[in-house]
Amino acid sequence: MVNETRNVVQYSHAAFFEDRTRELRAVSGTPDFDPDGTFARWLKAVSGSFLSKQPESHERDALAGGADNADILPPFFLSLPLEWNGHELGILLLGRHTAFSDGHELAILQRIGPAIGQALFCVQAQPRKVPRVRRSVMIAGIGLLALGCFPVHSSMIGRAEIIPSEPAQLVAPFESVVLDLKVDPNQPVKKGQVLIELDRAQIQNALSVARESLAVAETQYQEALESGVDDVKARTEIGPLQDKIESAKADVTYQASLLEKTVIRAPIDGIALFADRLAWTGKPAQTGEKILVVAPRRSRMLKIAIAPDGLWHVADSAPVVFYNNSRPEHPVHGQLISHAYAPKQLGDMSSVYEFRADLDNEAHLGDEGTGKIVGPRTLLALWIFRRPWQVIRPWL
Repeated sequence: MVNETRNVVQYSHAAFFEDRTRELRAVSGTPDFDPDGTFARWLKAVSGSFLSKQPESHERDALAGGADNADILPPFFLSLPLEWNGHELGILLLGRHTAFSDGHELAILQRIGPAIGQALFCVQAQPRKVPRVRRSVMIAGIGLLALGCFPVHSSMIGRAEIIPSEPAQLVAPFESVVLDLKVDPNQPVKKGQVLIELDRAQIQNALSVARESLAVAETQYQEALESGVDDVKARTEIGPLQDKIESAKADVTYQASLLEKTVIRAPIDGIALFADRLAWTGKPAQTGEKILVVAPRRSRMLKIAIAPDGLWHVADSAPVVFYNNSRPEHPVHGQLISHAYAPKQLGDMSSVYEFRADLDNEAHLGDEGTGKIVGPRTLLALWIFRRPWQVIRPWL
């Protein structure tokens, strides 16, 4: 309004005072005027000087403080009342360096005043839309807030597997070559059943040498006994030969025991756990190297792998629930018994923390599923937003 009216009437300065309060609302040439500026303060001071209901001309020096601000004010002003149907909507003050004396301009201004007044009245008459919150939205918000305050059990969920509780590891008793595995992976075995055969050639050769050494020592001992009746020197060799015989007997016994160990038997009933039969056949095994494991077919030991971003504080003996993939409708409950304090690196370069639990009921060895470790109670909202909080927390 203070700028576009220049398209009809020429002026250099314009200001708009709102309705009867004479509050300064707009100044030409700027979208946001400084209320403490010299021009704005002068306008506020003279706002009560414009009382006429018709367009009225004013001289700057006749207005209060006009002469003191001659350097920034034009010499002539015109106050244009803005009315519509008896409603006083404000005053438009125009200023320029020539007097408002042209009759043609004054006739135009008399028409402009009501036109602007009508526009202001229509704008003010429109009811201001106050944002209203729908009742359904409010009810939903209150319901979500109440739901977020509902206490729930925190939990950690990860991949779970039934593992042996008391496995029997079969290792190489000495450095040798695995000739044959007598069972297939995951095959049921009985206690005393032959599972592994090691190479016997080296042990048999050592046993033959030990037996020959024992025979030689015994022969020498008999000769020393026979010669010792008349020969003093022969009698002195009897003691060392006896020690040699004992040493040879111990060597024979040791080699014989190693020969028996070339056949490894199952120490308990269960199933043989190893990856591939051909992976061991004909391959060397170091002393103490694990070849396979024999474990009972059913176990109560559960291993749960939790990713680092899924960790949550739980008690040392927290409740555990196992959902078997083969029978997900029958969860098995248990109790946490141990957990790792360091992550375990996996083949895909990811890492997990391993937890172990003792189940109330046994399950088949190797069964897989989902394990849930139940933690303390917390608010549902905190439980839902814990992952986003983990992401933004380092940046706060």
